[in-house]
Parts: sequence; structure tokens; C-alpha cells
Amino acid sequence: MKKIIAALLFLIPFPANPASAKKPVMISEADSLLSKAVEAFGDVSDFTVTIDAEVNMEQVQVPNMHATMYFKKPDKIHFDSKGFLFVPRDGIILNPAVLSDRYNASLVQSEMAQGRMVYKLQLAAKETKTKLRQMYVWLESVNWTILKIETIPYEGRTLTMDFSYELVQEKFWLPSKIVFTLGSTGEREKSSEILDSQQGNQFGNTRRSMPWNGSVTIAYSDYKVNTGIDDSLFEKK
Repeated sequence: MKKIIAALLFLIPFPANPASAKKPVMISEADSLLSKAVEAFGDVSDFTVTIDAEVNMEQVQVPNMHATMYFKKPDKIHFDSKGFLFVPRDGIILNPAVLSDRYNASLVQSEMAQGRMVYKLQLAAKETKTKLRQMYVWLESVNWTILKIETIPYEGRTLTMDFSYELVQEKFWLPSKIVFTLGSTGEREKSSEILDSQQGNQFGNTRRSMPWNGSVTIAYSDYKVNTGIDDSLFEKK
């Protein structure tokens, strides 16, 4: 079951967007905006935080989870949990510098929302080996945090991540909650039929049993920032 959910959340191969490379002015503007988010997160080298996760997914029953999470730049993550832990690793901590390194950005639109300018960016992977090929990112202009990420629909599926933040140690804006929402589009039934016909009955039943809708809510508390976490903690055991 863990493999099925992980595949739905982050191992879906999204097609590249060749059109994004045709607007150099827009890409330059978007990259400049994304760099502000990188700068805002720049003073955070590592942190330890308590996470509580709740999974509400069709066809899946998972108890609430509690763990300690350790993060160190650029993207090292380690979990310490006494029980079963199932969370989407990609996206649970979002380092804007990783997005800037892996994606080309273009500006889709900008608008005022709740007294602040919000920019909608489209990101297209620079390399074909990147698992998540395309997505939209909403970036706000006050604290330069990412408010929302949404994948471009593929095979009838979409993934949305909504972020809430808190001011930690009167200096760092870090996530207080992230809600991962897996949804289906109008292409759900059509894509299932195509997959079944392509793969045959052997895999058709598996495809139909995969969850299309649901959410994972992760709450963060008790941050400890820049304590100097040793690299050995992240070595595989």
C-alpha cells in the first residue's frame, strides 16, 4: 500500500512543457521572484520538528502518525518514529533553492489577495530524470513563502499542496501545516479504461484499486532551528 500511495503522490511522470522555454523575459522575471523565496529561506541550515500526520484517503486506512523529523540543507531528511510512519517525503519540507536548481520558471499571473501580491509560477523540470516534471507554484510577496503547489493534471490525477506558516524564534517563517490533496479530473474514467486496455487484465484490477481522492494533513510543532545536526544522522541504516 505504501508503494501505491507514493506512486500516486510523486512518482507520476509529468510531460515537459516546451512552451515555457519560448518566453525568456517571463522566465527571467519568474526566476527573480523565485530567488526571493530562496533568500528568505537562506538563514535556515537545519531544524528539528515534531510532526503529526493524518491520512484520509479512499480505500486506505492509516492511523494517525507522530514522529520527530530532522532536516538539513539542501534536502536531507530523517524521521524518528516508534510506530508506522507514512508521509509523502517529497514536499514535506520545501527548500526553494531545490526548486530553483531543478526547474525553469515562467510567470503565469499576479494578483492581490488579502493585502499582498501573489504570483503564480509554472515550473518545468530542467532534466528528464526529475520525477515531478511540471507544477504550478503560488508565491506571496510579504514573507516570500510558497502558499500552494499544484501539479498539472496527468492521467486524470492532480496533487495539491497547501501551506500554512508560523514565525519561529521571531526570525524564520516555517510551515505549521501542509495539506496534500489528491484529486481526480474528468479524465478519471477515460484514463482508467486506456490503462486497462494497454496493460491487460493482469494490471487492470490494480489500477482500479488505486485511490483517486483523499488528503494527508501534516501539522508541525516545537521547532528547533540551526542546532548543527550531524550528517551521520541521515546515513541509511
